[in-house]
Amino acid sequence: MTLASTTLTHDDHIEAIEAYHGLGWTDGLPVIPPTPEAVEAMLVAGGVDGSEVLGTVPTRQVTVTAEKAGVNAVMAGCLPEHFPVVLAAVRALLQPLANPHSTTATLAGSSHAVIVNGPARDRLGIFGGQACLGPGFRANASIGRALRLVIRNVLRTVPGGLDRATFSSPLRYSFCFAENEQFSDWTPLHVQLGYQRDDSVVTVQSVMRLLPFIEFATEPEGIVESLSDIARTNGMGRDEFVGDARSVVVLIGQEHQLRMLDSGWTKEAVQAALWEQMTQPTRGKIDKQLVLAHPANVLVVAAGGPGLAESCVITPHLSAPTHERVVFP
Repeated sequence: MTLASTTLTHDDHIEAIEAYHGLGWTDGLPVIPPTPEAVEAMLVAGGVDGSEVLGTVPTRQVTVTAEKAGVNAVMAGCLPEHFPVVLAAVRALLQPLANPHSTTATLAGSSHAVIVNGPARDRLGIFGGQACLGPGFRANASIGRALRLVIRNVLRTVPGGLDRATFSSPLRYSFCFAENEQFSDWTPLHVQLGYQRDDSVVTVQSVMRLLPFIEFATEPEGIVESLSDIARTNGMGRDEFVGDARSVVVLIGQEHQLRMLDSGWTKEAVQAALWEQMTQPTRGKIDKQLVLAHPANVLVVAAGGPGLAESCVITPHLSAPTHERVVFP
């Protein structure tokens, strides 16, 4: 296989890693040197030629090829079997509704959540249970990091350059997790989005705020009320660019999900209740309406483990959630 990238030669891995730090190719942490053999293994595992175009960012005159994604996947610590998910995540990020220029250059320092559904979760060990948003899971960490390194090294989102964030966010190191589909019979996110249950799908959502909340109410109505209240402290106006596609992601923790299941609430019932309360007119300075066209714009994702009665709201930055099917060759 012929690669288009320039090959640099170093005496050993340590020298290579230090050189990459000096060239600004890392996120501040050490990376795996992307040898031609390692990049070729990624492309084979993804079933793609290195020249295949995954998408573009016209405002930056940037074209992202599979080879460039493969280089950054190696650097991020991905195994070759992870690469089909990385490819899907990059393709989703580069869809127009994902607004890849604005969401990576914003002063607000938005990040990107990578949500994985379908058989790829178990096949690759992408975790959606206890502590799934934190460290300790190789697939979660490396896949999310691969997308961020593509954003840095290919989209040129570097602090002092196109990354103009005032503070930025630790979520920009990596933010990837799976929906906890096996916990209940709730309709998985990818099925709600129109895919088959046995499809593997990646959904990418820009992240303006990750808002956790704790609510010990035993009835679903109390949980929904508190969840809507925390979302309304942030609010969300209409975005003419994405129009009716604008959405909010809600991670329902296991303890809250148990209370909802005990009361017979489906995921669709949760979406409808949240939408009704989130879209009520603004009632004050710290109570702001979320402009959402339909209950389906509340993307409910089951995740997390037992213990604290906690869930999270993910509000977007000037984009809509985008999704791609994962293709395993």
